[in-house]
Amino acid sequence: MIFLRSHDVNPVLEKDRETQLKTSYLTFLQAHEKEKPQDIDSMLARVNAENDYVLLKSSALKEKQFTPDQLKGMENELSHQFQARKQVQEKDQYQGNYKQEVLEVMQQPSEETQYKQLFKQSLLAQLGISDEKDSSKEAKKEAEAEKAPVEKQLKQETPQEKEQRVAKMKEFEQKHSFDKVYKLKKEVLQELKELNLTDSQREKLTKLEKVLDTEKKDHDKQKKEEKSQNGFTKFFARNNGAFSSKKRDQTQEMER
Repeated sequence: MIFLRSHDVNPVLEKDRETQLKTSYLTFLQAHEKEKPQDIDSMLARVNAENDYVLLKSSALKEKQFTPDQLKGMENELSHQFQARKQVQEKDQYQGNYKQEVLEVMQQPSEETQYKQLFKQSLLAQLGISDEKDSSKEAKKEAEAEKAPVEKQLKQETPQEKEQRVAKMKEFEQKHSFDKVYKLKKEVLQELKELNLTDSQREKLTKLEKVLDTEKKDHDKQKKEEKSQNGFTKFFARNNGAFSSKKRDQTQEMER
Protein backbone atom coordinates (compact mmCIF):
# COMPACT_ATOMS: atom_id res chain seq x y z
CA MET A 1 0.00 0.00 0.00
CA ILE A 2 1.46 3.38 -1.06
CA PHE A 3 0.51 6.54 0.81
CA LEU A 4 0.30 9.84 -1.04
CA ARG A 5 1.55 13.02 0.66
CA SER A 6 1.55 16.73 -0.03
CA HIS A 7 4.19 18.15 -2.41
CA ASP A 8 6.13 19.97 0.29
CA VAL A 9 7.30 16.71 2.05
CA ASN A 10 10.23 14.70 0.78
CA PRO A 11 8.78 11.52 -0.82
CA VAL A 12 11.81 9.44 0.12
CA LEU A 13 11.34 10.30 3.79
CA GLU A 14 7.68 9.37 3.59
CA LYS A 15 8.47 6.09 1.90
CA ASP A 16 11.00 5.29 4.60
CA ARG A 17 8.47 6.11 7.29
CA GLU A 18 5.87 3.94 5.58
CA THR A 19 8.30 1.01 5.54
CA GLN A 20 9.13 1.60 9.20
CA LEU A 21 5.46 1.65 10.14
CA LYS A 22 4.67 -1.55 8.23
CA THR A 23 7.67 -3.39 9.63
CA SER A 24 6.91 -2.26 13.17
CA TYR A 25 3.24 -3.19 12.93
CA LEU A 26 4.03 -6.66 11.54
CA THR A 27 6.53 -7.17 14.37
CA PHE A 28 3.76 -6.28 16.82
CA LEU A 29 1.33 -8.73 15.17
CA GLN A 30 3.90 -11.53 15.33
CA ALA A 31 4.73 -10.78 18.98
CA HIS A 32 1.02 -10.73 19.81
CA GLU A 33 0.55 -14.09 18.09
CA LYS A 34 3.46 -15.68 19.99
CA GLU A 35 2.46 -14.26 23.38
CA LYS A 36 1.59 -16.97 25.88
CA PRO A 37 -0.06 -16.68 29.30
CA GLN A 38 2.37 -16.94 32.21
CA ASP A 39 5.32 -16.49 29.83
CA ILE A 40 6.98 -13.23 30.92
CA ASP A 41 9.41 -13.08 28.00
CA SER A 42 6.65 -13.37 25.39
CA MET A 43 4.59 -10.74 27.23
CA LEU A 44 7.52 -8.31 27.34
CA ALA A 45 8.23 -8.88 23.64
CA ARG A 46 4.63 -8.01 22.79
CA VAL A 47 4.62 -4.89 25.02
CA ASN A 48 7.91 -3.60 23.55
CA ALA A 49 6.73 -4.22 19.98
CA GLU A 50 3.45 -2.45 20.69
CA ASN A 51 5.22 0.56 22.29
CA ASP A 52 7.61 0.87 19.33
CA TYR A 53 4.73 0.93 16.87
CA VAL A 54 2.71 3.43 18.95
CA LEU A 55 5.71 5.83 19.03
CA LEU A 56 6.21 5.59 15.26
CA LYS A 57 2.50 6.04 14.65
CA SER A 58 2.32 9.08 16.94
CA SER A 59 5.32 10.62 15.21
CA ALA A 60 3.79 10.11 11.75
CA LEU A 61 0.52 11.66 12.83
CA LYS A 62 2.27 14.55 14.58
CA GLU A 63 4.35 15.32 11.47
CA LYS A 64 1.18 14.97 9.40
CA GLN A 65 2.80 12.52 7.03
CA PHE A 66 -0.28 10.28 7.21
CA THR A 67 -3.86 10.73 8.29
CA PRO A 68 -5.53 8.51 10.93
CA ASP A 69 -7.64 6.91 8.19
CA GLN A 70 -4.53 6.09 6.14
CA LEU A 71 -2.86 4.43 9.09
CA LYS A 72 -6.04 2.55 9.96
CA GLY A 73 -6.24 1.31 6.39
CA MET A 74 -2.63 0.16 6.55
CA GLU A 75 -3.26 -1.71 9.80
CA ASN A 76 -6.36 -3.43 8.37
CA GLU A 77 -4.51 -4.48 5.24
CA LEU A 78 -1.51 -5.84 7.12
CA SER A 79 -3.75 -7.64 9.64
CA HIS A 80 -5.65 -9.28 6.77
CA GLN A 81 -2.41 -10.37 5.07
CA PHE A 82 -1.02 -11.68 8.36
CA GLN A 83 -4.13 -13.78 9.05
CA ALA A 84 -4.19 -15.07 5.48
CA ARG A 85 -0.57 -16.24 5.74
CA LYS A 86 -1.32 -17.80 9.11
CA GLN A 87 -4.23 -19.79 7.66
CA VAL A 88 -2.06 -21.02 4.78
CA GLN A 89 0.65 -22.11 7.22
CA GLU A 90 -1.88 -23.88 9.43
CA LYS A 91 -3.36 -25.61 6.39
CA ASP A 92 0.08 -26.73 5.22
CA GLN A 93 0.88 -27.96 8.71
CA TYR A 94 -2.43 -29.84 8.93
CA GLN A 95 -1.87 -31.45 5.54
CA GLY A 96 1.66 -32.41 6.58
CA ASN A 97 0.44 -33.94 9.84
CA TYR A 98 -2.40 -35.75 8.05
CA LYS A 99 0.01 -37.13 5.47
CA GLN A 100 2.29 -38.36 8.23
CA GLU A 101 -0.62 -40.06 10.01
CA VAL A 102 -1.68 -41.78 6.78
CA LEU A 103 1.89 -43.01 6.20
CA GLU A 104 2.08 -44.35 9.74
CA VAL A 105 -1.22 -46.20 9.31
CA MET A 106 -0.05 -47.64 5.98
CA GLN A 107 3.19 -48.82 7.57
CA GLN A 108 1.35 -50.60 10.37
CA PRO A 109 0.73 -54.32 9.72
CA SER A 110 -2.82 -55.31 8.85
CA GLU A 111 -5.05 -57.22 11.26
CA GLU A 112 -4.41 -60.38 9.28
CA THR A 113 -0.64 -59.94 9.43
CA GLN A 114 -0.79 -59.26 13.16
CA TYR A 115 -2.87 -62.40 13.72
CA LYS A 116 -0.44 -64.51 11.72
CA GLN A 117 2.45 -63.14 13.79
CA LEU A 118 0.61 -63.99 17.02
CA PHE A 119 -0.25 -67.51 15.83
CA LYS A 120 3.32 -68.01 14.66
CA GLN A 121 4.55 -66.91 18.07
CA SER A 122 2.23 -69.46 19.66
CA LEU A 123 3.51 -72.31 17.46
CA LEU A 124 7.14 -71.38 18.00
CA ALA A 125 6.57 -71.44 21.73
CA GLN A 126 5.11 -74.95 21.43
CA LEU A 127 8.06 -76.05 19.32
CA GLY A 128 10.50 -74.48 21.77
CA ILE A 129 12.33 -72.36 19.20
CA SER A 130 12.77 -68.65 18.58
CA ASP A 131 11.43 -66.60 15.71
CA GLU A 132 13.89 -66.64 12.81
CA LYS A 133 13.84 -62.83 12.87
CA ASP A 134 15.39 -62.93 16.36
CA SER A 135 18.42 -64.91 15.16
CA SER A 136 21.61 -63.04 14.43
CA LYS A 137 22.93 -62.87 10.87
CA GLU A 138 25.98 -64.90 11.84
CA ALA A 139 23.82 -67.62 13.37
CA LYS A 140 21.73 -67.74 10.23
CA LYS A 141 24.82 -68.09 8.04
CA GLU A 142 26.23 -70.86 10.20
CA ALA A 143 22.95 -72.75 10.26
CA GLU A 144 22.63 -72.42 6.49
CA ALA A 145 26.22 -73.50 5.87
CA GLU A 146 26.01 -76.49 8.19
CA LYS A 147 22.34 -77.26 7.47
CA ALA A 148 21.99 -77.38 11.23
CA PRO A 149 18.53 -77.75 12.81
CA VAL A 150 16.91 -74.73 14.44
CA GLU A 151 17.52 -75.06 18.15
CA LYS A 152 17.72 -71.49 19.44
CA GLN A 153 15.98 -71.00 22.74
CA LEU A 154 12.79 -68.97 22.70
CA LYS A 155 12.67 -65.92 24.92
CA GLN A 156 10.44 -66.85 27.84
CA GLU A 157 6.98 -65.31 27.46
CA THR A 158 5.57 -63.83 30.64
CA PRO A 159 2.05 -64.87 31.77
CA GLN A 160 0.84 -61.33 31.09
CA GLU A 161 2.27 -61.33 27.56
CA LYS A 162 0.69 -64.72 26.87
CA GLU A 163 -2.66 -63.51 28.18
CA GLN A 164 -2.53 -60.44 25.93
CA ARG A 165 -1.58 -62.55 22.91
CA VAL A 166 -4.42 -65.03 23.49
CA ALA A 167 -6.91 -62.19 23.99
CA LYS A 168 -5.86 -60.52 20.72
CA MET A 169 -6.16 -63.79 18.83
CA LYS A 170 -9.63 -64.47 20.25
CA GLU A 171 -10.74 -60.98 19.33
CA PHE A 172 -9.68 -61.53 15.72
CA GLU A 173 -11.29 -64.98 15.58
CA GLN A 174 -14.60 -63.60 16.84
CA LYS A 175 -14.67 -60.95 14.10
CA HIS A 176 -13.77 -63.28 11.22
CA SER A 177 -15.09 -66.54 9.84
CA PHE A 178 -13.60 -69.92 10.72
CA ASP A 179 -12.56 -70.40 7.10
CA LYS A 180 -10.63 -67.11 7.15
CA VAL A 181 -8.83 -68.02 10.38
CA TYR A 182 -8.08 -71.52 9.07
CA LYS A 183 -6.54 -70.10 5.89
CA LEU A 184 -4.23 -67.78 7.85
CA LYS A 185 -3.16 -70.57 10.19
CA LYS A 186 -2.32 -72.82 7.24
CA GLU A 187 -0.15 -70.05 5.78
CA VAL A 188 1.79 -69.82 9.04
CA LEU A 189 2.22 -73.59 9.19
CA GLN A 190 3.60 -73.56 5.66
CA GLU A 191 6.11 -70.86 6.64
CA LEU A 192 7.31 -72.91 9.60
CA LYS A 193 7.69 -76.02 7.46
CA GLU A 194 10.35 -74.16 5.49
CA LEU A 195 12.51 -73.78 8.60
CA ASN A 196 15.33 -76.22 9.21
CA LEU A 197 13.59 -78.05 12.06
CA THR A 198 14.69 -81.05 14.06
CA ASP A 199 12.87 -84.34 13.53
CA SER A 200 10.97 -83.95 16.81
CA GLN A 201 10.00 -80.36 15.97
CA ARG A 202 8.80 -81.34 12.51
CA GLU A 203 6.80 -84.22 13.97
CA LYS A 204 5.16 -81.95 16.50
CA LEU A 205 4.36 -79.40 13.78
CA THR A 206 2.71 -82.14 11.72
CA LYS A 207 0.56 -83.15 14.68
CA LEU A 208 -0.51 -79.54 15.23
CA GLU A 209 -1.49 -79.26 11.57
CA LYS A 210 -3.51 -82.48 11.77
CA VAL A 211 -5.40 -81.09 14.76
CA LEU A 212 -6.19 -77.96 12.76
CA ASP A 213 -7.32 -79.99 9.74
CA THR A 214 -9.56 -82.11 11.99
CA GLU A 215 -11.17 -78.94 13.34
CA LYS A 216 -11.77 -77.85 9.74
CA LYS A 217 -13.44 -81.15 8.82
CA ASP A 218 -15.65 -81.01 11.91
CA HIS A 219 -16.59 -77.43 11.10
CA ASP A 220 -17.47 -78.26 7.49
CA LYS A 221 -19.49 -81.29 8.63
CA GLN A 222 -21.43 -79.20 11.12
CA LYS A 223 -22.16 -76.54 8.49
CA LYS A 224 -23.41 -79.22 6.10
CA GLU A 225 -25.67 -80.70 8.77
CA GLU A 226 -27.03 -77.28 9.70
CA LYS A 227 -27.72 -76.53 6.05
CA SER A 228 -29.47 -79.86 5.62
CA GLN A 229 -31.47 -79.32 8.81
CA ASN A 230 -32.52 -75.86 7.70
CA GLY A 231 -33.61 -77.23 4.34
CA PHE A 232 -35.67 -79.98 6.01
CA THR A 233 -37.25 -77.45 8.39
CA LYS A 234 -38.26 -75.20 5.50
CA PHE A 235 -39.61 -78.18 3.54
CA PHE A 236 -41.62 -79.39 6.55
CA ALA A 237 -42.98 -75.90 7.22
CA ARG A 238 -44.00 -75.53 3.58
CA ASN A 239 -45.77 -78.87 3.43
CA ASN A 240 -47.32 -78.47 6.85
CA GLY A 241 -48.73 -75.14 5.75
CA ALA A 242 -50.15 -76.65 2.58
CA PHE A 243 -51.68 -79.53 4.56
CA SER A 244 -53.26 -77.14 7.08
CA SER A 245 -54.67 -75.05 4.26
CA LYS A 246 -56.17 -78.11 2.59
CA LYS A 247 -57.65 -79.32 5.87
CA ARG A 248 -59.15 -75.89 6.53
CA ASP A 249 -60.78 -75.89 3.08
CA GLN A 250 -62.25 -79.36 3.73
CA THR A 251 -63.67 -78.25 7.08
CA GLN A 252 -65.27 -75.19 5.54
CA GLU A 253 -66.78 -77.36 2.81
CA MET A 254 -68.27 -79.72 5.39
CA GLU A 255 -69.74 -76.82 7.34
CA ARG A 256 -71.57 -75.65 4.26
